[in-house]
Amino acid sequence: MKRVLCTAVAAALLGSAGSAFAITDSETNASIPFSFSSPGARSLGMAGAFLGLADDATAAYTNPAGLTQLVQTEVSLEARHTSYSTPYIDGGSASISPFSSSGLNISDADSSNTNLSYLSIVIPHDRWSFAFYRHELARFDTDFATLNGADVGDFRLFPFRSIADLKIVSFGAAAAFKATDNVSLGLGLTRYDFRFDTATVRVDDINPQNITIASRQFQNGDDNAYGFNVGARFRLSDQLSLGATYRKAPRFDYKAINVLYNDVDGNPLPQPELFSSFNKVRFDVPDIFGVGLSWRPIDTLVVNFDLDRVMYSQLTDNVNTLFDIQGAANHLYLEDGTEAHLGAEYTFANMAAPFSVRAGFWHDPRHSVAFKGTPADATQAVLATLFAGGRGAENHVSVGGGWAFKRFQLDFGADLSDGLDTYSVSGVYRF
Repeated sequence: MKRVLCTAVAAALLGSAGSAFAITDSETNASIPFSFSSPGARSLGMAGAFLGLADDATAAYTNPAGLTQLVQTEVSLEARHTSYSTPYIDGGSASISPFSSSGLNISDADSSNTNLSYLSIVIPHDRWSFAFYRHELARFDTDFATLNGADVGDFRLFPFRSIADLKIVSFGAAAAFKATDNVSLGLGLTRYDFRFDTATVRVDDINPQNITIASRQFQNGDDNAYGFNVGARFRLSDQLSLGATYRKAPRFDYKAINVLYNDVDGNPLPQPELFSSFNKVRFDVPDIFGVGLSWRPIDTLVVNFDLDRVMYSQLTDNVNTLFDIQGAANHLYLEDGTEAHLGAEYTFANMAAPFSVRAGFWHDPRHSVAFKGTPADATQAVLATLFAGGRGAENHVSVGGGWAFKRFQLDFGADLSDGLDTYSVSGVYRF
């Protein structure tokens, strides 16, 4: 009989050495859809390219230096609907030597949510502007299962069911100062509230007449932390402006445990055994560096281009394991990624209520944990199998539009890709 992998190795709960453990990429959180692009339907319609422009209330989060362009008090509100898919292993087989995952079946779990994603107020005063906002950085929930075990050489990955719920909400205050007619600087301080709950149950399917629970893994956290962002905006000419930002994101702590019901050979234990328990698993939200250029060749057209460097590797710094397989876990990594955003807005200015159309394109790098290199033994092959899925790099297209009235602006936008679709409606009231 094949040896059975019934511990939470199969759930892939990973941690860092010492008293804090790094973020995991198990079935429950393989491709968390962070939202690092600019909030607001207007920005969404331009593929999130907004750092150099930053001329509305969403600048409080995107590039606070842009707030000095506002001359009236503004209140903004955005609602978003997001649908996404989470890839996971759904049976099949992988060979160990040489390693090959081509025989695995990869399925997608589809989920969606609708939420109030952004709310802000901006108060300008002479050369200063002040803003307060609420923004949802991440909102992710999923529930999926497979009845199919997967074979990896002499090991077997049990069938499982996984559920996950992640929510990160930020509350921020920002201030901007117009140092000269061509240079503005901004600073923001943000409190983040974090909630994280996942559960994975694996069942022993070796004996179809007597299927039993093999293991359970849980991740639970309710934490808060602070971060900050700084920004600058330079007016290079009447047609060109340049923006630059840095966002320092927080670290959160959560708990993780692994409970066994079978031993490593698949034999039932007399009673459940607490195999591992950690009180400080680290969830490290990536920091971001960004630079953007905004070009206005004519009064009715603006073209924006942004580059954002996302420090995804912070999520897998000092990876350790709950299951005493450090040598294999050291191969798990997440590379830093560069997002490239290109978007444009054209305004029909002669209308009674000017109408703008928007479109854009951007590249989203892979941000699922992967196994680096070629597995050298069976344990490494198991982890390489577990991380053979995950969402890869994707290209997004976006469209949008909006009407500008005397005191009110209404915008809508859509951002579409293979694994993630976002629809947004936002409004701004000025007084």
